[in-house]
Amino acid sequence: MKSIQNKLYRMMTGVVMAVLLVCAAFMISTPLTAEATTIPPTPTVSSNVSGWDTRDPDAQINDSDRSIAYILIIDHINSMKARYDLTDESLRKIDEIFYQANVYIANTTMTVRQLQAYVVTVETNLDSVPGHTIPSTTSGFLFLCNEVPVTNARYGQPTTLTLALINLGKEGVTDVVITPTVSTKVSEWPFVIQTATDARMIAALPAADSVEQSYALRQEVSWDFVVAADAMTGTYPLTFHVKYYRNGGVEETDLTTYINITGAPESGTLESLTPITGNTSTPRIIVTGFTTDPAEVYAGDTFNLTIDVQNTSSQTAVSNIQFDLAAAQAGDDKDTTYEAFLPTSGSATIYVDRIAPGATTQISIEMTARSDLTQKPYVIEVKANYEDELFNKYQADSNLSIPVKQNARVDTGEADVLPGSIAVGGSTNIMFSVYNMGKTTLYNVQVTFEGDTISGGNTFIGKIEPGATGNVDAMVDGIAPTMDEGYITAVVSYEDESGNVSTLEKEIMLYVYEENYDSFGEGDFFEDPMMGGYEDMDGGGLAIGWIIAIIAAVVVVIAVIVIIIVVKKKKKKADLLKDLEDIESLDDEN
Repeated sequence: MKSIQNKLYRMMTGVVMAVLLVCAAFMISTPLTAEATTIPPTPTVSSNVSGWDTRDPDAQINDSDRSIAYILIIDHINSMKARYDLTDESLRKIDEIFYQANVYIANTTMTVRQLQAYVVTVETNLDSVPGHTIPSTTSGFLFLCNEVPVTNARYGQPTTLTLALINLGKEGVTDVVITPTVSTKVSEWPFVIQTATDARMIAALPAADSVEQSYALRQEVSWDFVVAADAMTGTYPLTFHVKYYRNGGVEETDLTTYINITGAPESGTLESLTPITGNTSTPRIIVTGFTTDPAEVYAGDTFNLTIDVQNTSSQTAVSNIQFDLAAAQAGDDKDTTYEAFLPTSGSATIYVDRIAPGATTQISIEMTARSDLTQKPYVIEVKANYEDELFNKYQADSNLSIPVKQNARVDTGEADVLPGSIAVGGSTNIMFSVYNMGKTTLYNVQVTFEGDTISGGNTFIGKIEPGATGNVDAMVDGIAPTMDEGYITAVVSYEDESGNVSTLEKEIMLYVYEENYDSFGEGDFFEDPMMGGYEDMDGGGLAIGWIIAIIAAVVVVIAVIVIIIVVKKKKKKADLLKDLEDIESLDDEN
């Protein structure tokens, strides 16, 4: 396998060198004409990428804000075209949504916050267009980390651009080559072109078990650029081509970041290049947020869902609004599928008479999460059918994602203690099972033993899947005699998917006793039946009295232990002490 990887690596190196030579020769003979294509960022980074994080959310939008919105929507469309196989009907629907968004943004007065919400709604509507499938060769699991801030630069000055790559796929990738997509158009590439190519390489991007871990494993690469003297003012999308190895094969994808450029005054702005057409306004209803009561929804719980909806039009009221809520389908097969959330009233339709221009209203519904849901987020689709003041009909779709949690259910089996009682300094084996009876995975399951009479026995089990069993097989040591009812405690601790720790205690009976022997001093004598007389113990003979004393002591100890085990299961501590006194008096009489 290693030899194959070495061959692939040499092949990759040769290809890269050949490309460098060809590009160098091409740069000498002809100018670069490569057109930059853009792949949009994920919705979670839209606010940072656009530069809106520095704007007052309640301020009225300007042409720069509109330009940013156009860029984000166009990039989202380009992303869909890159990631999906779209039908002709899907492309027609996408163009229609883009045209309506273009007209609305160009002719509507709103705040920055409202424009941001509207962009998210447009992206949601684009994603809901039917008729697209994911190609089997997609490689859209490499992303730019949104923790790297958008760079601000000024014309004619040097700047450093940093990309942080994360791998959200299930397989690791190696030999990652990142190359900027350069253009000779100053409206697409704001930097001075100094070399034919400026590639960077990352040795490996390992796969991660969670999104948090993938961020921790991110890799960064940087470029030192000089902003062109004729660069335009605005937010530039910058595309980087990425080539890498995965599962022994070469794959490619594009990643896009953004940079804020302050250009030369005479160069103009990017927003002046954005085409703005249309002169009509379409009223839109968007979902601006939601809450649940209680805040955390557990499987089997009944909760109240409150949704904030807004009429984004500043001029047109909407009326006769019908909201239909449809929860995600769950189940193992088509015969047993069902909605994850069921309305307690039996109907998932809500009616609102009217929403004034720019106004926000709330709709509420009481729902119950099915008790057999697994722990994960579930989507609720919100469909709105409404009319404007001229009775024109419209429809808007939005999605909500509600995380559902499962209560952990943990139980233990009967403990086997062998032997059931030990002397101080002795050891015993404790075995029992830990059952995961819930629908959520238990993580970092471990068992510790607590008690004044014992030590040791700590056991790590690890992860227990729903319906699975973990086994405890521990050895504990006796360190002090039992002075109470003879119970020790096994503490089972475990974590949920959020890292919250819970414990379960189990009482186990284990009696620890102190061994006592009658001592014989120097000069003691015993009768030796084989010698017909007495012999000093120092004389080397076998002491019959010593043997008898040991046997008697062992018999007494065993009798005491048996009685204690039986009596302690039936009587209280006072009764047990009384029986022990009777046994000791009987021993003295014998």
